[in-house]
Amino acid sequence: MVKVVCKALNVTKNFGKFRALDDVSLEMYEAEVFGLLGSNGAGKSTITKIMTGLLNADEGKISFFDYELETNYRELKKVFSVVPQEISCYHGFSVKENIRFFGEMYGLKGKELKEKTEFLMQWLSLKKFEDRAAKDLSGGYKRLLNIACSLVNDPLIIFMDEPTVGLDPRMRQLLWQKIKELKDQGKTVCLTTHYLDEAQALCNRVGLLVNGRLVVQGKPNELITKYGGYRILIMKVSKIIETEDAEAIKSSFKDEQTEIIGQTIIISFNQEHSLEKISLLTQWLVGKGYEVQSSTIKEPELEDVFLNLTGERLRS
Repeated sequence: MVKVVCKALNVTKNFGKFRALDDVSLEMYEAEVFGLLGSNGAGKSTITKIMTGLLNADEGKISFFDYELETNYRELKKVFSVVPQEISCYHGFSVKENIRFFGEMYGLKGKELKEKTEFLMQWLSLKKFEDRAAKDLSGGYKRLLNIACSLVNDPLIIFMDEPTVGLDPRMRQLLWQKIKELKDQGKTVCLTTHYLDEAQALCNRVGLLVNGRLVVQGKPNELITKYGGYRILIMKVSKIIETEDAEAIKSSFKDEQTEIIGQTIIISFNQEHSLEKISLLTQWLVGKGYEVQSSTIKEPELEDVFLNLTGERLRS
């Protein structure tokens, strides 16, 4: 049975006449990565600020472990932390000094503080830079230091706001690995991102915000199956397909969208039984003297879910 660690219930927020959030409800579970997806202005930052007590909702409630945030903030703020998109560490402090400073703010001291600082530097590949000033780190390592400072109190729930923006592929992969390890340690990560490949790779569940409304939430693979649309077969054969053979193929796939251009067959389908028909098609083509040179199936992705539900692509 899943354990709900954080819940937003019927949250609404207005800024003047502009409704930033409209009756948003969501749950986050123990030991999962939950992705908040949406374009700029969709409400991702607003709901995150409300869930972490940085902004008050006009309507609705936030709770952690069934305790309301509004009436238990002092106690509950110990169980979560926020990794902001902007670098929040002190640029003149060294890596070690930054982590120790934030640890002291959380009441750590002595042996406990020393061990926690050492652990985070080792775990986040910062040990070799321990005496380097934060301002002299690369963008990727500054972001890792940002995370270290947010984890020093060993929170159960971590809110990460666009943590991989501006990172090169190597640093991005490193950060992905650390997020997975946090989940494996039993922690819950709320990941705000507009990188849909990132959400698909990391998130157990996602919620899609559009104009302040949570239009859908669920497991990525289930959303893709339900809203992702067609899978696309692209097959190339050794010679131009004869007209009568092309008509036979289209007749066989009359329930699918089929296009034949020269040596290429393109079939869009969303039914599992279509895979059996494609296998038979390959055999039929060989029997007709066509050699199949290449055959690939493009699977729908979260990008397709976003496009089909909103009518637009999520821009990076």
